[in-house]
Amino acid sequence: MRFDFNPFFNPGENIAWNRVVRMFRDQTRVAEQSGFTTVWCTEHHFAHNGYLNAPPNPILMCADLGAHFDKIRLGQAPVVLPDWHPLRVAEDIALLDNMTEGRVDFGAGRGTNERTCIQFNLDADKRNNERNTALFQESLDIIIKAWTEDPFSYQGDFYEFPVPGWKEINRMFYPFDTRYHAEDGEYIGMYIHPRPYQKPHPPVWLMSNTPATYERAGALDMHVVGVTSAPDKLKACWQAYRKGAAVGQGKALRCGEGVALCVAIYVAETMEAADRDIRASLNHYYEYVVGARPSGWGRSSFLNDGESLTIADRDADWYDFLRSHDLIWVGTADHVGEKLQHYREEFGLEHVMLLQQFPGTPLKKILASMTRFGEQVLPQFLVNP
Repeated sequence: MRFDFNPFFNPGENIAWNRVVRMFRDQTRVAEQSGFTTVWCTEHHFAHNGYLNAPPNPILMCADLGAHFDKIRLGQAPVVLPDWHPLRVAEDIALLDNMTEGRVDFGAGRGTNERTCIQFNLDADKRNNERNTALFQESLDIIIKAWTEDPFSYQGDFYEFPVPGWKEINRMFYPFDTRYHAEDGEYIGMYIHPRPYQKPHPPVWLMSNTPATYERAGALDMHVVGVTSAPDKLKACWQAYRKGAAVGQGKALRCGEGVALCVAIYVAETMEAADRDIRASLNHYYEYVVGARPSGWGRSSFLNDGESLTIADRDADWYDFLRSHDLIWVGTADHVGEKLQHYREEFGLEHVMLLQQFPGTPLKKILASMTRFGEQVLPQFLVNP
């Protein structure tokens, strides 16, 4: 199995950013020493209340971690493509790939926060889901083509490259290379540099929990990371990925191959200690992102389609509700190991990303949890039996 992680960044608290950066380095040091494969840096903006206090530039954050550590791979969870110019992303990711000599996993997504995207690009307004999705897909298409085509050109609904009508006047380019310039000097083809270190380009990971995205990713030979969900929904997504790979790539994949599961995981010395450390934190976090009882019945979305909330589901706090449905894995190393083994046997799980967004939890507890996971859980699953 493969293990990655998403760093804890003190959600709900605006702390000094030089401290956040040090926290990312401290966690990545533990992860690299423990045998984790990739650190995934999230992108968020405008965090006046601290809850979305992740790095606004995950590529730059990855560059810092890449400079401090020699082995661990560097991913973005994700680069929110509608907020970026696609040629900038192509250049920056390719440069990062060269800086780290091939340690990049490129993560791309549409983003989750509605107020953010429109501040960067009016076409990215998430209130128009269809247009935002089309912009994301076109941006991703441009990035892949920019990495793999020479000369590069593109004409879509949002972008056209090179912009038509521009003529070269710089004598440095005389005589014109007809791959890039017409006889009159019009710019007709582009060369994007640097080219990625990995060939043909870094692995592409989409962030999603919808079967349609999984199927499309499988067809395009990309990968997908999804957050933990109800069993039937998880199976539907992973089967859609296999279907896409079979049709688009002619590949017969195992269930679980090519996809990853993002799970909130915390490992303590005892079940009681885990409860003390994390219950209030997870209740606070889910009340913020989903809703508090009794109004927060968004928890129905965590169940299988057609499944109803039980009385116990309705009466439970978020912590007990999530634990009872295996949506968080919190407890001793043995308990977490049992969850991993179950998901490996039941679903074919091969790849896990640890999510650690526990508001108010001291960093030393996060590091202790990661250390326990690395020492007591991870070694059992690094090699398949």
